[in-house]
Amino acid sequence: MNQGSVSYEVDGDQVNGVIVQPSPGEAPYPAVVVCHPHPLFGGDMNSSVVVAICAGLAERGIASLRFNFRQTGDGETLNLSASRDVEIGLQLLDGWELANSARLGVAGYSFGAAAIARASDHLESAKALALVAPPVAAVRKSSLGADTRPQYFVVGGRDRLVDPEALSEVVSGMETPATFETLDGADHMLGGYEQSVGERVAEFMAGNLLA
Repeated sequence: MNQGSVSYEVDGDQVNGVIVQPSPGEAPYPAVVVCHPHPLFGGDMNSSVVVAICAGLAERGIASLRFNFRQTGDGETLNLSASRDVEIGLQLLDGWELANSARLGVAGYSFGAAAIARASDHLESAKALALVAPPVAAVRKSSLGADTRPQYFVVGGRDRLVDPEALSEVVSGMETPATFETLDGADHMLGGYEQSVGERVAEFMAGNLLA
């Protein structure tokens, strides 16, 4: 697994990230944008869940881009800028010569999953979407319910911020069947379950981007 720093511009602001290339691997690689939890609560691209997802992808021959969201204001302003960050990050992968533009995906955890949900209409090049512990309201308000692309949802059975039953109900009402899993014993922080989440997300992406 080879990692390299990358920086790029989003609406005049600099965004810093890390690109992971699988090793061994054969370019152009399938590739996934991986989004971290809330930056105002300590979340960043080195979140243990995010790193575990990137490692799981690399083991399966899939490259990844993780980055730090711009901290532009708070509330709705931050939500909008985060969605834009996901959009531009995916565009960066789409134009990367070592990435297979026909085999791209997006994955996010908590706030990062919400950013993907809000931006989903602008992520046309993504062929698969994985959302880890996404806020139920963000999923409900998004267009994911009518999205025909493969979608994967996973949440901790003891998550007090994301009601597993409420999320399951929203997912079960989607027009195209999506995969939903609950991790018994895990809370929203997913402590001790990082590798399990990384493996599950990576396996979902491999099944849809390598097939």
